[in-house]
Amino acid sequence: MAKKRKTREQKKLADLRHSFRHVLVSQLPPAAKIQLQQKETISLPNKPKPQLPTNTAYPYLAKDLSKTGVLTLGILAFQIILFTLLKNHVLMIPGISF
Repeated sequence: MAKKRKTREQKKLADLRHSFRHVLVSQLPPAAKIQLQQKETISLPNKPKPQLPTNTAYPYLAKDLSKTGVLTLGILAFQIILFTLLKNHVLMIPGISF
């Protein structure tokens, strides 16, 4: 079966996608970009950056940590319950003896 080839129109659309440039970035002259970068680097050591509260910097962090904690506690509780059941011979699993 022959390989499907792109049409001329599809090639033009792909070329436009690959060569896309943002209008605002391309309008700034290179000298202005360099000056902006130099001003930012000079001002950073003089002024300490204000630290963001943890919940705004990483809003998903508290939720992920709580999920991890609940899952870990659930696994530990299951292991303790299973150990207790096996130790008191309430539950018997062949090949395992306590």
